[in-house]
Amino acid sequence: MTEAISNFLATLFNDNVVLATIIISMIPLFELKVGIPFGMNRDFWAIPLSNWEALFSGVIGGLIVTLILAVIFKPIYNAVKDKKFFKTLIEFFTGKAEAKTSEVENKTISSSDAKKFWIKLLTVFLFVAVPVPGTGVYTGTVLAVFLGLNYWQTLITVTLGNICAGLIVMFICSIFPSFTNIIMFVFIVIILAYLGYRMVVHFAKKNTEE
Repeated sequence: MTEAISNFLATLFNDNVVLATIIISMIPLFELKVGIPFGMNRDFWAIPLSNWEALFSGVIGGLIVTLILAVIFKPIYNAVKDKKFFKTLIEFFTGKAEAKTSEVENKTISSSDAKKFWIKLLTVFLFVAVPVPGTGVYTGTVLAVFLGLNYWQTLITVTLGNICAGLIVMFICSIFPSFTNIIMFVFIVIILAYLGYRMVVHFAKKNTEE
């Protein structure tokens, strides 16, 4: 099976492991949590990426997402938020970020503007920096936009958080270099389990409201 996957990837990406890692790191939920072990995977690639090459490629993938999403998310959200289908879809993926936004704003009501600003930056950074399901450049950028950070503040804060998350994933893979295949699939299973959990919670909430 591993050989079949390897041959498929070689054909799909023309043996360009850097490009493959960047693209995987741009996929929602997967991002560099899967992209880095994917690029370092000795079972999939004849010449896998080194630790730092994988980290750099993963971060580039996330940066591309943030560069685009920080510009287009707010206008798109405002345009479709009142449409039933898109409202359900957006609420499903951004509910966590919106809840976090309300929490941060409530905590900073009596604080100075400067303190509010730094708390918002720290919130976004930590939200992205911990490589767990539901956090990453997509939800981090959405959170930053909802918190009112401007384009450059969003870009810098989310990217720094993503670098930190990448370092953690890279460190885990470098400690267990022979198990990057297993690490990658563990991340995928956890992410899919989280997605399933979110779906159950979301639809259970919908049914309760009805």
